[in-house]
Amino acid sequence: MNEIVCKGCHNYLPRDLTACPGCGSMLIFDGESKNVIDRLQPNCLIHRYEGSDLLEPAVLIKETKTNCKVATKLKEYAKPLTVPKAKVYQFDQKILGAIQSLRNERTATMYRYDRLIQAHWQTLKPYTPPVKN
Repeated sequence: MNEIVCKGCHNYLPRDLTACPGCGSMLIFDGESKNVIDRLQPNCLIHRYEGSDLLEPAVLIKETKTNCKVATKLKEYAKPLTVPKAKVYQFDQKILGAIQSLRNERTATMYRYDRLIQAHWQTLKPYTPPVKN
């Protein structure tokens, strides 16, 4: 990964910088004093889309009275998503994996049904009126 996020100001930066242009702090990439985020460590699951069963892993950045600011990718640390608190859940890899597996299975089944329906459509013949004597 060639990008990082400054822990101080959450600016999304290229890895080749030595200091953050946003807050001016020196960027430390290793050790206990590391002050950059170089990978997403999800700590919650979010449900963004009404009527959908999609859960997404995210990082909770800030919690307000009614909403939460979350990031689903490194780039979103600078401009996090706002999600209602009621749609933020405890991170559970087992549940996330089970839901993703079922969603993939459903997609494959729908694709199979679409192919079967198309096969029936292709066997249809144009209507020709009966010949009158």
